[in-house]
Amino acid sequence: MFSKWFRGPADLMSCACEPEWPGLVTEIEGERIAAVPAEASSVLVGMLGLVALCSGCSARYPYGFHTAARG
Repeated sequence: MFSKWFRGPADLMSCACEPEWPGLVTEIEGERIAAVPAEASSVLVGMLGLVALCSGCSARYPYGFHTAARG
């Protein structure tokens, strides 16, 4: 189960954007959803095994995040 979230050092990438991490996105059922950094990932993120990516260069975000409020 946990291998889906982190496969090893090669799975972590550095953001190539300037400034770093200009925005985050995640994908739920094929729909891109905005994400926001957080100290720890939300329960929803953990249950669904979501991964946050940089909105600019698509680097995998290695820290906690939440999905952004919609609407």
